[in-house]
Amino acid sequence: MEITLQYFDGCPNWEVLDRRLAEAVGGRSSVRVIHQRVETAEDAQRLGFHGSPSLLIDGVDPFAGDHAPVGLACRVFRTPDGVAGSPTVDQLRAAIGGVATSVAMPVESQVGPLDRVPIACALTPGAGKEQLARWRSFDDEHLLEVERADARLVVHYAKTDDSAQRLRDLVAIENDCCSFVEWEIDDGPTGLRLIVTGTADQLAALSIG
Repeated sequence: MEITLQYFDGCPNWEVLDRRLAEAVGGRSSVRVIHQRVETAEDAQRLGFHGSPSLLIDGVDPFAGDHAPVGLACRVFRTPDGVAGSPTVDQLRAAIGGVATSVAMPVESQVGPLDRVPIACALTPGAGKEQLARWRSFDDEHLLEVERADARLVVHYAKTDDSAQRLRDLVAIENDCCSFVEWEIDDGPTGLRLIVTGTADQLAALSIG
């Protein structure tokens, strides 16, 4: 069996899928895993790329429906815990074992909002890289403390003349592209906090804090 993990640079979720895939495969010598970077929109069309990250098992994407869109976009999946940036280990094992995709809970085929829940990120790879760079710069300058729980991420930032507005600008973009989690800014007299609420898998898909 040959498994191809397709991704583009700047995608925060393909490494999560890579780790889960390694666990799902369990070191079986009969399975060969290949990593394929997709760099341009032309490559995406040529390869039939359904977004980053994608998984092909012997050339077939088990999480894509017949009318799944093709293009250079981020991808999220429906899991038992809600929308997340990668299938679960159990979903991957089911797909590798040839279980029907209805059991594996495939990704929805639509791109963009579906009942106000995004099925694919609105950011292009270039815009995604820029957003990650802005987060890293902001964290480098203002990050104080991170509190992590199964369903909640709280990031404490230093409150300065411009940090609250910069955080609001960052979160405004995230609300458009990653609204499968809840974003809240607590800008109080004692400090500046970002509170993100979601499932553990959804929070793992984020590259903040």
